[in-house]
Amino acid sequence: MPQMTVDGHTLALSHLDKVYYPSIGTLKGDVLRYYAAVHTALLPHLRDRPVSFLRCPDGVEAEVFVAKNPPPGTPDWVRTVDVPTSGERLRQVVLENGAALLAVANLGCLELHVPQWHAAAPGLADRLVLDLDPGEGADVLTCRAVALLLRERLAADGLSAWVKTSGSKGLHLLVPIEPAPSAEVSGYAKALAAALEAEHPELAVHTMAKARRRGRVLVDWSQNNAKKTTAAPYTLRARPLPTVSTPLTWAELERARGEAELVFTLAELPGRLAAHGDLFAPLLDPEQARPLPSSPSVSAASAALTKPAASTEPRQVQVLHPPVGVMRPVAVPAVPPADGLGGGGVQYELKLDGFRCVAFARGDRPAFLQSRSGRDLAPEFPPIAAAVARLPEGLVLDAELVAWRAGRFAFEELLHTRRSRAAAPDVALGLIAFDLLALPGRDVRRLPLTDRRRLLLAALADVPPPIQPVLATTDRAEALEWMARLADTGVEGLVCKAAASPYRARGAGHGWVKYRRSDTVDATVSALTGPAARPHALVLRLDDGRVLLTSPRLTPVQAREVARAAGPLLGPPATDPDHGQVHPLTAPLRAELTLTGRPPTATFVRLRGD
Repeated sequence: MPQMTVDGHTLALSHLDKVYYPSIGTLKGDVLRYYAAVHTALLPHLRDRPVSFLRCPDGVEAEVFVAKNPPPGTPDWVRTVDVPTSGERLRQVVLENGAALLAVANLGCLELHVPQWHAAAPGLADRLVLDLDPGEGADVLTCRAVALLLRERLAADGLSAWVKTSGSKGLHLLVPIEPAPSAEVSGYAKALAAALEAEHPELAVHTMAKARRRGRVLVDWSQNNAKKTTAAPYTLRARPLPTVSTPLTWAELERARGEAELVFTLAELPGRLAAHGDLFAPLLDPEQARPLPSSPSVSAASAALTKPAASTEPRQVQVLHPPVGVMRPVAVPAVPPADGLGGGGVQYELKLDGFRCVAFARGDRPAFLQSRSGRDLAPEFPPIAAAVARLPEGLVLDAELVAWRAGRFAFEELLHTRRSRAAAPDVALGLIAFDLLALPGRDVRRLPLTDRRRLLLAALADVPPPIQPVLATTDRAEALEWMARLADTGVEGLVCKAAASPYRARGAGHGWVKYRRSDTVDATVSALTGPAARPHALVLRLDDGRVLLTSPRLTPVQAREVARAAGPLLGPPATDPDHGQVHPLTAPLRAELTLTGRPPTATFVRLRGD
């Protein structure tokens, strides 16, 4: 049996080749090496705190159980302490050095959980913890939005928060405080969580009921109870992957673009510690501790959440001003599945043929309709500007400005209306909103799309045309049915968005993609461009008289097919005023192509046999 000496104690290590994480083959020996590598950062956060364990002696996919008493086989030199309990006597381990840590890890103690108080003063907490646990339909990015709000509320009470990943699905906020009874800390945390739910019911809940947590984040305040524990910084978690509860900087959290950027495994932590040190070291500094507000019910944070703060300054209603950056979807060749944009679900929206428009309702000032290029479309579309001006001041919508004529969307009528500053009598203008960027006094871009959609529908519930929300669903089959059924109305395709995505103005992608439906049509090939033996493109005449050039360039296989069929039909080379040197055809040659976009792009599919 392998042995090692740590801190003057000789440890007999067993079954080092046992697989603890079958999904990637992580061994027990890897776990022990991890705890040996990080113990100097981990142990200060366990100092004098009784430890509860989640034991996985046969790996995370076998039996897993909680152990509060010292596990069988714990060496007698490992410190233990009596812990107050209402039942039978409870004695727990306190990990003071690397030898003790590796000794319990060798016994299958994978996860380390500690209370908010020290063994020397049971029930007297020196820190406050808030566990942000995402419900179904929410994720760690939703937790981030909640964490940022809580940081502001805590700061209003003079408290500073540090943040870490839970190592599971959510985040933990830890706040150093001057020692206070756990009951008082728990009461303050509960009031804080309840007040946050009152102001942001679409985002946060503070009760455990799962039915209320869908799409929201549970702000679990209960871990401040003297009987409760929280996963320690740097502890491994019994998840399919060997993830670690990892301290973060707030800047790192804010700039994360997806869940994957906030997942850390045992392989990454030693290097991360070498590069950044212990980001939670300030929590160990007594100078960071601040007194808990004496009365949670009237604390600055709770008051700020439950009623307007007294101020001589008027409340800022317009929090976003033009121009703002917009999200731009990237084109994809197929509609993604419901789990195809990083997990967490997909929202499918109809893609409409119009002008992109960010609409700002500005109270007494004229509405601003920001175009894709950033200029104001309001003077060119007065009816839409007037409708936006009637919305509550501070409301900002991301939308598509469309024209409707004879039962279909008519982009050409938008061009006509822009020139004449008035729509034709048989043309209806509309503003189809697909996202919400701001409410009066509140920037909501950090919220996940599911929450922004809920707020958008509420904001437009009583708003009449020409403003209305876009048709959207989370059911892919339903979205495809809509696209097929509405093809004759000019619906271009679908925009597909990660349901958990915040709104980020960073160019294409970041959770938004677009699928453009193509129309298959027949056309007559009138000429070839490039060498006759290997043509580059086809000059086509559509049956409605339009002339188009195929794009992109023909593939080598397509070029050979066209050259064989067109060879007997070629006339003398000629110069075309639009396409330069061409090889005209002396007899009709029919081709099948797809048309996409505006103006249309023709993509060659095949030559027709007829």
